[in-house]
Amino acid sequence: MVFVENDVAYLAVDEKGSEICSFKDKETNLERMWNGDPKFWAGRNPTLFPMVSNTYNKVQVFDGKEYHMGNHGIVRSAMFKCTYHDDKSITMTFESSEESKQLYPFDFRMDITYTLTGKRVDIVYNITNLSDKVMPFGFGLHPAFNCPIADGEKFEDYYIEFANEETLECINGPFKLNNEKIIHCDYKTIMENKTILFEYPKSAFVTLTNGKHGVKVGVVGYRWLAFWTKMDAPYICIEPWHSHGDFTKVDVPFEQREGTILLDPDHSYTTSYYIELV
Repeated sequence: MVFVENDVAYLAVDEKGSEICSFKDKETNLERMWNGDPKFWAGRNPTLFPMVSNTYNKVQVFDGKEYHMGNHGIVRSAMFKCTYHDDKSITMTFESSEESKQLYPFDFRMDITYTLTGKRVDIVYNITNLSDKVMPFGFGLHPAFNCPIADGEKFEDYYIEFANEETLECINGPFKLNNEKIIHCDYKTIMENKTILFEYPKSAFVTLTNGKHGVKVGVVGYRWLAFWTKMDAPYICIEPWHSHGDFTKVDVPFEQREGTILLDPDHSYTTSYYIELV
């Protein structure tokens, strides 16, 4: 585990998956990040690469050959190394190996840099194609936040507030927003939709709060935005995605799937978001 801190916040990152394992306000000592209790979900905030979710048949095809990655790809369980660390920043790095190429047949490097400023952490992902061919990949984020945050509170006390009023329809369920900003945290609503998933939200950020404390998540530049939890689980995920899994049967090569990014050899792709304590 690697950590940075300042007068108001503490941030810790695990080598496995380069997951944030703690982000808390020093004044209140309230932890915002889900702890990965396997009773509900062992994940915490995985990086989804080289795909979000999975294909309809759990098979990926590259250059005519079948591969079998698990849900959300290979990075979520990869071991990263800390390659830079100062009093406000951490960079974690993963490089492909012969083992990883058994599941995803490309040479690449991923650098994830966390920069803590006040109560906000900016997280930048830099992916470099080290192969001699075009590298197709999907990408998304899956941070899980404690909900409730403090003792004595309930999941239903919380709501997600968009920065702007939104008119959006859930891609894979009946939920919709009609010129509204608020999604109330309600297990029944989320379960009915499995995952509340919107395309092209206008808002630059969303905030999970009960009006007393919470967390703000920046989502600028992401085409899809998802919200997910499990029944009675004390967390909710706020997930900005550049791509998505299959909702129905999709019988095309991996590189033709919606949202897939095509990265030329010796080129890099950069994306980012932020998490802020509120």
